[in-house]
This record gives sequence, C-alpha cells and structure tokens, in this order.
Amino acid sequence: MMSSNSHDRATNRKALLSSNAFLKRFNWILLIILLFILVAMVIFFSQSTYLLQIEKVENGEILWEEEIEKNEWFAHEYIHSVEKSPVIEKFKFDSSGKILTMESWTKSFGAGLPYERKGTVEMIDGYFVIKDLNKPIHDNKLLMQPSDLFPHKFYFKDQELTLSEEPFIKNVIEIKVNELSGFERLTNLFN
Repeated sequence: MMSSNSHDRATNRKALLSSNAFLKRFNWILLIILLFILVAMVIFFSQSTYLLQIEKVENGEILWEEEIEKNEWFAHEYIHSVEKSPVIEKFKFDSSGKILTMESWTKSFGAGLPYERKGTVEMIDGYFVIKDLNKPIHDNKLLMQPSDLFPHKFYFKDQELTLSEEPFIKNVIEIKVNELSGFERLTNLFN
C-alpha cells in the first residue's frame, strides 16, 4: 500500500507532467504562429507594388497616384497645338516594367503628329488609329506641360483627370511608374 506522502508525490508528478504537456502544446502553437508571420513577412517584403504617378517636376510633389499592375493601360487626350485636332495616345505598363506607347489616335497627319509606317493602321470613328506600336517611351516617363488653352485629359481605369486644370495646369509634369518595395509600402501605411 502506498503511503500518503508517496501518493502526494505521484499526484504532484502527474500534475507536473500534464502542465509540461500543456506548455509543449503552447510552444508548438506559438512556433506555428511565428512561422506563419515570418512567411507572410517574407512574401510581403519580396513583392513590389507599382504606382502610376503624376509628379510636378519643379519640386517632386506627387499630384496624383494610383496602383498599377503590369500590362495595364492608361491614356491621355489633348488638342494638338498646331493642327488643332484631337490626339489620343495609349500606353501600357508592360511585364518588364517599361512604359510602352501602344496606340496613337489622330484625326490628321501634320506637324508633330505620328506618320511613321509602324504598327497597323485603321480608321475608327474618324480617327487614324496606329496600333501595335510597342514603342518604349524615353526615360520611362512622359514629360509635358498642360495648358489651359485646350482640354487635356488623362485616363486610367475608370478615372478621368483634367490635366488642363489645377493642380496640373502650367506645371511641367512627369507621368511615370514608381516601384515600391515591401518596406516602402510598410512605411507608406504609417504616413
């Protein structure tokens, strides 16, 4: 027969073993949670985000920005200052990270308007449409100074910006894509 003292020791030992089992389970759960957080952080920091931006060249002020995915398109439409006819230029942010001129829509061919025999040409709604240009833009950014003399529009997804109005008007602006690392995205969340 077991003495009361040895019975107490056996009970204490069982209690100690079961508390160790709880701690072991807790440690495994904690380890799994920490591994999940680590994997999520690696994924977050390894992926880049791309921002389509309109920047004021004079001081680097970002006047407008929106996330853009590779292979998405944007466009701008303006009245040509010499020909006084509408021009639409369409661009694509391609899978290699370059901005390509893809299409040019014009009502006429004249001074400063595209006329090279590149791409395919067709007539659509009274426009000469030059498609399939796939031409990289200089320095991977569009540089312009919108005027208030004629309407100048910018299109991205379902957004339409009027570049011939404040804050864009009469400023030299750049339209470009800026790549943000995971760390930069994280710091932007807190700004």
